[in-house]
Order: sequence, then C-alpha cells, then structure tokens
Amino acid sequence: MQDIVLISIPESSIRNIVEQAVRKAISEANLPTENFDGDQLITRKEAASLVGVCLATLDNKVKAGILIKYTTEGIVRFKKKEVIDAFSKPMFPKSNRAAKTQVKKT
Repeated sequence: MQDIVLISIPESSIRNIVEQAVRKAISEANLPTENFDGDQLITRKEAASLVGVCLATLDNKVKAGILIKYTTEGIVRFKKKEVIDAFSKPMFPKSNRAAKTQVKKT
C-alpha cells in the first residue's frame, strides 16, 4: 500500500505550474511557422487537434467569449491564428480572492 501525502500549495503556484506546462506543450507542438495563413478557416476537429484539446474544451472557449466561431450555412469554422492565440493565453486569469480551503477537525 502506498502512503498518501497531503501538502498545501498556494493557488498562485498551481496556476504557474499549469500555465508553464501548457505553454511548453504548445511550443513543442511544432506549429507551422513558414507560410502560415492565420486567416485560414479550419473545422472544429482540426482546431481541437491543432492545440491538443477535446471538442468540449474548444466549445468552452467559445462560450467564454475567448474564441470566435464562424458559421456559414450551419457549418462551424475557426481561424487558425485565433485558435492558437486563444490557447496561448493564461488558462486561469488572476483573481483577487484568496483560495478557500477546508480543514476537517478530528
């Protein structure tokens, strides 16, 4: 049986760790740099694959107003550059409220 160790990590530290990991993953994704047409329209599946997320995560960015979807005759498309930009921004905007933790008294 493995021992379980619980530690307290400040919310800001967790944010930094996750943001650095995502930025590293995006930078290592070998996105095209030459002849890159940022206005090129791509499908939902292509957009999700481009940045390595599921379709639901892509839809959540649209609902949050971070990413714009373009619809023509019921067909949804995204601009390649906008997809990359949307997923290059910090995932967790800084908040002014302190992290809430619960302590169980025994």
